[in-house]
Amino acid sequence: MAFNAAPAFKAALALSTTALSATALFGGTTVSAHAAPAPPRTHENFQRGLVKNGADPEAKARRPHAGVAAGEHVLKVDLLGRDGKPTTTDHNSRLYVWPLDGSDPIGLDMANGHAEGPVPDGDHILSSKIFDTAPDGRTSVVLLYLPKVAVGADTAVTMDGRKARPVKATAADRPDAKPTSTAAVVSQRLGDHYQAITTMAADDLYATPAAPGGDLQLDMTAQLTRDGAAEGSPYVYNISSSVKGIPDDPSVRVRSADLAEVGTRYPGSGGRACGGGHASPLWTTTAQFGTYSQVGKLPAERTEYFTPGVDWYLDYAITDPSCDFSEYDLLLRHERFAGPGRYARTWGQGPFGPGKGGLTPDSEGQNLVQVPLLNSADGESLPGSLSFTQGSTKLTDMSGTVVASSSVPGYLNGSEPAKPGRYTLTVDAKRSASWTDLSSRQHIAWNVQVTDPKATVPLGVVRAKVPGLDASNRAVAGSFQAVSLTPDGLTASGAPKVWTSADDGVTWRAVPVVPSGTGWKAVFVNPSSGYVSLRTEVAGVVDQTLIRAYGVR
Repeated sequence: MAFNAAPAFKAALALSTTALSATALFGGTTVSAHAAPAPPRTHENFQRGLVKNGADPEAKARRPHAGVAAGEHVLKVDLLGRDGKPTTTDHNSRLYVWPLDGSDPIGLDMANGHAEGPVPDGDHILSSKIFDTAPDGRTSVVLLYLPKVAVGADTAVTMDGRKARPVKATAADRPDAKPTSTAAVVSQRLGDHYQAITTMAADDLYATPAAPGGDLQLDMTAQLTRDGAAEGSPYVYNISSSVKGIPDDPSVRVRSADLAEVGTRYPGSGGRACGGGHASPLWTTTAQFGTYSQVGKLPAERTEYFTPGVDWYLDYAITDPSCDFSEYDLLLRHERFAGPGRYARTWGQGPFGPGKGGLTPDSEGQNLVQVPLLNSADGESLPGSLSFTQGSTKLTDMSGTVVASSSVPGYLNGSEPAKPGRYTLTVDAKRSASWTDLSSRQHIAWNVQVTDPKATVPLGVVRAKVPGLDASNRAVAGSFQAVSLTPDGLTASGAPKVWTSADDGVTWRAVPVVPSGTGWKAVFVNPSSGYVSLRTEVAGVVDQTLIRAYGVR
């Protein structure tokens, strides 16, 4: 299938510790993308499958006192499963008692459907989960939840799993759409804080209804693919639902026409590659889930559906054909689709180059430099180590003395803080990843003025977008080419100078630059073969070189 985007593209880019804001108009429909603030971190393994962000809320539960103290009474709780029988300890081992005044929760041990122990007088949430795995391997979680139980005397309560109802998502007009992941968070106000009380994720989820009140909320996310395929589905549904209370029917039924229908291209970059990523709705609670979808072999195209009116945090990783993600490139962005309709976008469209970074001369007594090096037209990268990349980051004073340095391109945290004065900051990177032949080398040099050692100095750059690249990030050889240039964190207003190279930076040719929107446009003719490298200089601010920005054929 093919998705044709309208030519209008407007972008205002700003990273870091960064935020991308890009608005694209596709056939009259607006897509807004916002990249998440990115804390500095080194390369970590990319986790396939469902991920949860946020601390486990039940981990801070304390054991009850051995005896009843003043101001306490005994709470006795009996739990029944969905079959009406007392739960067994191997499936249901803990009951959590959350004081509504915001005190730490108490964890009572369940023994064959019964728990008891002293708890403080007052109002409490009672929460417990039943876990099971069916003979066919399907997992299930049944949540029994009471949002307010008053304790002022010895109290006995029965929690009945027969009242639990399915928490799931279905596509009413697509019967072959089956869930690959379903997860939910129940949140409620405790004292003056609204927080996640419990989370659950399994093939099948159930919850007992609870009327709205006390700021009780159920957030649910689900991903659906054709027949529940883990890879290769021509479509993916990303569903989010947030409701007050736990309704009598907490399931969600969607229709494709009520969702954002996003035609998505996943280009390759010159080598055999695999892609995959997570979609996480940004709820107002303290826990989030991200569902994972493996795109598989690149390049690829598919249709992705999203619940509109929801802020989505997205990541996308590219690795070798093994799809094990032990080494990878990572892109991030936020998206919000205002309403139903047809949209189009890409993930992994080159060039891949630097984004706005920052230098904090005195961060905990050290220089801190953060510069993302693989930002693209459709996503942000993180400062830190990259797969199969070597190089350096150096801060040099006007006498030529190296004040601080690291062997990590785009990241430095060390040495004594820089004193007020002028410096040159350089980042050099050389990489050779099997899944790409692009962005083989980068050299960026900033002129930096330190005045306040505690203030972060922005490290602005010029971002490039190359219209017309194909599914392998190649342009047409010998064709007329216009490259959009957008300031990212730059304070200077002058137009940059631009050079291109067709021999990996051995020789350079100046090309004309003209104003275009909030940035500029460079115009030239592509070479007959090979690659196009770009050098961009903003006088007195930054000089950046990207070898093999894109290929031609």
